[in-house]
Amino acid sequence: MRIAAALSTPVAPIWFGIPESLTFVVVLGVLILPRVARLAGPFDAAFSSTILLAAWSAVIGLYAAIGWWDLVVHFITVGASAAVLFLLLARLDVTPGTSVGKALPSRSIVVLTFAFGISVAVLWEFAEWIGNAVFDAGLNVGYGDTLGDLAVGGLGAIVAGLALARWKDQTAEIQNSARK
Repeated sequence: MRIAAALSTPVAPIWFGIPESLTFVVVLGVLILPRVARLAGPFDAAFSSTILLAAWSAVIGLYAAIGWWDLVVHFITVGASAAVLFLLLARLDVTPGTSVGKALPSRSIVVLTFAFGISVAVLWEFAEWIGNAVFDAGLNVGYGDTLGDLAVGGLGAIVAGLALARWKDQTAEIQNSARK
């Protein structure tokens, strides 16, 4: 996925424009984080593919062409981002009680993952607003769109938190094997 993002950066301005190329510069920066943190392959791949999907969906106009696509992408991308953020912060021992060999109670995993997801969703909405104000006034950033995006993003984060909690022992095992 990182190679695809790197190749997308110089290709995007040829067919689309400079703002689209800048999108992939940001995406590439974001996709490097899980690798630097040595996030386990399945989590890295799921996160990276959803981020790249979201970027290409914007660039080729899928959000405008398919009305419900924006909500689907917000759901899966915020959910994947929330799970990865939880795992990254656990790996860095930032979240309480998540050091190697320990697992938080399931309810704590869900709550933290939801909080991380809502934070990601809000930052995403800020980015959409900036994109609308600076690059493309045609972006849909109205009140209803923003609330819908936040709602489905939050729901995606809850689902991701439930999945992490449900498979916390397997998740810890996968993450621990990535450390070696």
